[in-house]
Amino acid sequence: MSRDTHFSAGWMVVAWPALAVAVNGCSSRPARLTPPSISPAGIAAALIKPADADNDGVLAGDEFAQVPVLASLLPRFDGNGDGRLAQAELESWLQAVRDSRVAVTSFTAIVRHRGKPVTGATLTIDPLPPFKDSIQKAEGQTDDRGRTSPAIPGAAYPGVNCGIYAVRIEGAGSDGEPLPAKYNAETTLGLAVGAGLPPDGAAVFDLD
Repeated sequence: MSRDTHFSAGWMVVAWPALAVAVNGCSSRPARLTPPSISPAGIAAALIKPADADNDGVLAGDEFAQVPVLASLLPRFDGNGDGRLAQAELESWLQAVRDSRVAVTSFTAIVRHRGKPVTGATLTIDPLPPFKDSIQKAEGQTDDRGRTSPAIPGAAYPGVNCGIYAVRIEGAGSDGEPLPAKYNAETTLGLAVGAGLPPDGAAVFDLD
């Protein structure tokens, strides 16, 4: 068994084949990390088709209204810069995730409201439905700089599974008022983890 761990700009990945992690105090039994099992073609189709009104395999214009979380991630996946999200673009990224054989990725989440750090906010990072059976949700709470390192609750290792998530941020904004529903109960915030995302090891949420 080998371990391959890389650090860059606060970003850590734990790579295949497995990582032995000491758990339960003096127990000699290791926990083993293996990459989530995903089907790039199947997941890409499951994400695109519900909102693809004209069945052309591409989300554009008003179709994004049905999937605001994916709309928020368009800059991450729009490889040709045409302002549309093709099923093939999602599938290509998912294939890169699978080929990377990465089990978890650690990164910093930064939350700002109207340019100021949001302190004491709770982040809940939920897998989108096509990922529900293969990856786990993660959580974090921001410090006085508006930063947190999300992790899977109860896990014996740091980081988040690779995949696509909806992010809910609950807490008070810079004005002292609760953050709007579009950032929590009716979230429009998305997060992609794996294959180089989030870029530079930081997921930045600039809230208005």
